[in-house]
Amino acid sequence: MKVLNEHIKSGKFAPVYLFHGAESFLLRHWQKRLVDAVAPDASSFNTEVLDAKTSASDIIASSETLPFMASYRLIILKNTGLFETGRKDDAEALAAYIPQIPETTVIMFVEAGVDKRGRLYKRVKDAGLAAEAETPSEADLMDWAIKMCASRGKKLARPAAAHMMRSVTGDMQLLHNELEKLIAHAGDDAEITITDIDALCTKSLDVKVFDLMKAVGAGNAKAAAKMYSDLMTLKESPFMVLSMMARQYRFYIQCSYLAKKGVAQKDIASKLSQHPFAVKEFVAGAKNLTQQAMINALNQCLETDFAIKSGKINDAAAVELLIIKLCS
Repeated sequence: MKVLNEHIKSGKFAPVYLFHGAESFLLRHWQKRLVDAVAPDASSFNTEVLDAKTSASDIIASSETLPFMASYRLIILKNTGLFETGRKDDAEALAAYIPQIPETTVIMFVEAGVDKRGRLYKRVKDAGLAAEAETPSEADLMDWAIKMCASRGKKLARPAAAHMMRSVTGDMQLLHNELEKLIAHAGDDAEITITDIDALCTKSLDVKVFDLMKAVGAGNAKAAAKMYSDLMTLKESPFMVLSMMARQYRFYIQCSYLAKKGVAQKDIASKLSQHPFAVKEFVAGAKNLTQQAMINALNQCLETDFAIKSGKINDAAAVELLIIKLCS
């Protein structure tokens, strides 16, 4: 994050920081960087973690305390609810206090939910930094993965990075863990390859089901049955597999329809809240199926769902029969 980097580099910090959003990996990363920069010795004298429900008056009182033999005193508050409805009086009191925070105090808020229309949010944004942690775009994630590998003396070519984004879906923490595994395995080898990724990385259930459906779309009953059997060996829920198959058929139908309407793939990704590389796969896969075939497949998933819930057939057997039927 450019602004935070500038503050850390200069050693001059804003009076208040707000980190919020769904990407927990980024939230933890930003927190650590700010804590390490403002209070590098982690001194209990100059770092105070306040309870989430600490009153505004107590936060203000703590903020007025001078640092001990240091330039700054850091106050940390997490998931206070002050930036949402419910603590209006405390939020209003803090909003009024923000411009008066001493130059020697830095307050860091870390929040799960934030109402950007609130007065406190606007005051924090004007006086300091309000940063939202969102999952980066596919291109940014690839750049991040490539740079992380390079910093550890390993090469991750862009095609391999793209393959990893496709194989390991989920949050940045999961991607980070898989990259650590690949870097450790690479040893003295300079490059991490697609073969390494396929051999070492744990594919998400979503990706495994997508691969299964590609085999179904190709009419390869043997491969599809093997993939399903592997999922059952891993103790995956047949009902979850069925639900994801139905969900992915919906995406096939939606992507196919929007693509035929001339909607760009990046805009389809935005409309459906999907990663661009996933949309690219769905659009390509849909070319092998008619719209009616995809609708029929979705209906068969829904019929199987009803049969399982009504107790007419065992869930594992029902999904296996469905897969074989769809292959034909």
